[in-house]
Amino acid sequence: MFAGGVACGAFMGKVPPALPQMRAELGLTLVESGLIATTINAMGAVVGMLMGLLCDRFGHKRLGLLGLATMALGGLLGAVAQGYPALLLSRFLEGAGFITFAVTGAALINASVSGPADRNRAMGIWTAYMPFGAAVAMLAAPLAMAQFGWRGYWVALSVAAFACAALVWRAVPATQRGTVGGLRLAAESLRQPGAILLTLLFVFYVAQWTSVMVWLPTFVVDERGGTAAAAAFMGALMVLANVPGNLAGGWLLAHGVSRGPLIIAASSAAGACAAGMLSGGLPDALRFALVLGFSCIAGIIPATIFSGVPVHARTPGHIGTTNGMVMQGAQVGQLAGPVLLAWLASRFGGWGATLWGMLAFAALCALCGLAVGRIERARA
Repeated sequence: MFAGGVACGAFMGKVPPALPQMRAELGLTLVESGLIATTINAMGAVVGMLMGLLCDRFGHKRLGLLGLATMALGGLLGAVAQGYPALLLSRFLEGAGFITFAVTGAALINASVSGPADRNRAMGIWTAYMPFGAAVAMLAAPLAMAQFGWRGYWVALSVAAFACAALVWRAVPATQRGTVGGLRLAAESLRQPGAILLTLLFVFYVAQWTSVMVWLPTFVVDERGGTAAAAAFMGALMVLANVPGNLAGGWLLAHGVSRGPLIIAASSAAGACAAGMLSGGLPDALRFALVLGFSCIAGIIPATIFSGVPVHARTPGHIGTTNGMVMQGAQVGQLAGPVLLAWLASRFGGWGATLWGMLAFAALCALCGLAVGRIERARA
C-alpha cells in the first residue's frame, strides 16, 4: 500500500518542477499552467466522498487497483499530449485515479493489522506517502528531465505506478465487498460527529501546510533573491520534513498518547513556528529552520486523522466512505489555503500579513482536536 501511495505522491509533486519545460514547449499561459497543477486536487475536492462510497460498495482492493491503473494511463496520455486540452484531460484522469486509490488506504490497512497499536503505527507510515512521494519526485525531476525531458519523466512515473499496482495486487489482502447501499453509506457517515471533525481538521491542516509548500519558492526568489534551483531544493526539504512528523504521530498514538491532546499540542507548536518563520526580525537561516520545524510538527496531525478514520467510521464497511470525506476535505484545503494566503499578502502588505491566516488555521485545528478528544473520552 505504501508503494502505491508513494506513486500517488509522486504524481502530485511531478508538475511544479516540470512546468517551465511544459510552458516553453506547449505555449501554456499562467492560468493554463495553474489548472494543470491543480486539476488533480480539484478532482478530489469534488468526488472524494463518492469514490469512498464506490470503494465501500464494490471492494477497496478492486477500486484501488483501478485507481492506480487510471492514474498511470493518465500519465502516459500526458506524455504524448501535443496541446493544452489533452494535457488537461490527462491530469483529470490522474486526479480520478489518485483519489480512488487514496481513499482505499485506511480500509485496506485496517484489514491488514491486528489491533489498535499496530493500526496507529501503520497509519503513521501510510500518512507519509504524500510528502515522501512528492519530495522524491521533486528532487528527482531536475536530473530525470535533463536526461529524458518532461515527457520521459512522465513515462517513467507511469511505469512505476503500474509496478506499484502489481505489488498491491500480490501483497495486499482484499476486504469484503459491502452490502450497504450508497445513499445509506453517505447518510450514516455524515451523521458521525467524529468523521465530520476529522474532515474539518484535514481542511484546516492542509490549508496551512500546502500554503507554505506552494509559496515558499516564490518567497525565496522574489523576496530574498534566491535562485530557482535553491528555491526548489528548499521546497523539497520542506515537504520531506513532514515525514518524520507523520511517523512520530503514529508512534505516539501507538504508545498511548490520546488523539485530542496530541492534535492540540501539534497545532499549537505549528502555530508558534508559523509566527517565527513569518517574522521579519529573525535571520533567514532561523526562519527556514522554523519552516522545517513547522512541517515536521504539523505532520503529526494527518497521522491522528488517518488512524482516527477506523475509530470514527460507523462500521468497518463505512471506512472507505469516511476516508473519502476526509480526503475530500484535504483537497478543499489544498485549493483554498494558498489562494486565501495570497489574498492576505496582496491585500494587507506582504507575506507577514499571512500570519493571521496561519494562526487562524492552527487555532481551528486545535478546536477540532478538543472536540475529537471529548467524543473519544465519552466513548471510552
